[in-house]
Amino acid sequence: MSTEPDRLPLTVIGGYLGAGKTTLLNGILAEPDGQRIAVLVNDFGDVDIDGRLLASVDGDVLTLANGCICCSMVDGFAETLETVRGFADRIDRVVVEVSGVGEPRKVARWAHLPGFTPDGVVVLVDPLSVRDRATDRYVGETVVNQVAGADLVVMSRSDVADKADLAGTEAWLSVMTDATVLQSPLPTAVLLGPGLRNLTAEDAPAPTSPPHDHVSISRHLDGPVTRKSIDAWIRARPGGVVRAKGLLKVDDRPDDRTVLQVCGSTTTVTVDGPWDGGAEAVVAIALPGTPRAALVKWLNLLG
Repeated sequence: MSTEPDRLPLTVIGGYLGAGKTTLLNGILAEPDGQRIAVLVNDFGDVDIDGRLLASVDGDVLTLANGCICCSMVDGFAETLETVRGFADRIDRVVVEVSGVGEPRKVARWAHLPGFTPDGVVVLVDPLSVRDRATDRYVGETVVNQVAGADLVVMSRSDVADKADLAGTEAWLSVMTDATVLQSPLPTAVLLGPGLRNLTAEDAPAPTSPPHDHVSISRHLDGPVTRKSIDAWIRARPGGVVRAKGLLKVDDRPDDRTVLQVCGSTTTVTVDGPWDGGAEAVVAIALPGTPRAALVKWLNLLG
């Protein structure tokens, strides 16, 4: 069994100024879905930590009672990532908030550093303003690049935007990006990806607790799957799937751990080190109304 620590999934959250990133992060820190999350922010002052959650303050690190950590990037992004890597035994994943004028896709390249693994780029857009900003002579290119680089686009302020704003923004986004587009609010498991800790050791598709009425299923596997079956799995993904994660052995690399990741419209297959002796499993989360039978059939393609 490998003694190397697991790589930390790193999710990048971006969006133009006022899109709702801080509100989203506050929600993740308050309801982390049982995960211990390190959130990297530019300024602590923007993050509203409930006093009942705050356990301790140590310089640029806030430790929360629910196991989460909030880190300020005051000393620089690379230095903060190095600090977070030192917490690898205390956290399950990392979330990076990108400046409102930054490009999330470029920041996501840092997820290839030792100790981390990419978990997708989530970009928030305000349906009341994003189309106007996209045509602005000064900020339009930034807004368009942010959207174009997303794996998953989340329309914020869906509680105040009317149906025309939401429909118009969704139609505009369909031209600007191939990413999956969803409306807020969304459960943490959809925003950041499902965990694998709570799976039962059964070699059969089994339901897990649906997050906010989303459809969620899991499957344990026994032994290496074929590369051909992974290719078929990628091609046959049901339209409603927004998140999936699998840790597998593959027949052409049976001693390594292969990671399957789905974030919105993007699917990746990577090797993140030697096999660690853990469970071979895959979890999928789909939009409400997605037929469970289609998800079961999809997961059964792996073999």
